[in-house]
Amino acid sequence: MVAPVISAPEPADAEAWFDFIVAQQAETYAGIVPDDFVARQSVYRLEWVPGLAASFAAPGSARRVVAKLDGAIVGAASVVDGPQDWEIGAGLVPAPAGRELERLYVAPEWHGRGLGAQLLELVDDGRDLYLWLIDGNERARAFYRRRGFVDLTESLRTSESWGGVAMHRMVRRAPVA
Repeated sequence: MVAPVISAPEPADAEAWFDFIVAQQAETYAGIVPDDFVARQSVYRLEWVPGLAASFAAPGSARRVVAKLDGAIVGAASVVDGPQDWEIGAGLVPAPAGRELERLYVAPEWHGRGLGAQLLELVDDGRDLYLWLIDGNERARAFYRRRGFVDLTESLRTSESWGGVAMHRMVRRAPVA
């Protein structure tokens, strides 16, 4: 199989990025999130796509990559400064690190082929890094643990758009030089 082309996302990728992330979340968390998850998330499309396009045009300190095969997204990853606004609003400060792995999704047909590891490597700048993991996603938990992430004890219920499922943070400390 031909390897996907990996690059920084362009503003024109914003709609496809949103749709890919939501579809992968629905598939990844099937049986954990509500059956109408895609519909619940789709209400944010008109609001979030312009912001994605703007952030792709002017990424600032964010690091994002998209993997495409024949023009279709098959993987996406992003690291941003933390904490996020929603974390601050929820009182989840200070964050366990200054950078958050905000997204890392790979289409199922690319699972186990190293694409997720490649995407993570491209967005990871080597600093301390944290992420939120939906409880029950053992495949992802094992993936992150192999890369030095450890589970933190704090837990939180997601918003209603996610069905109030439990999630927790993981953190990976940068090696000391």
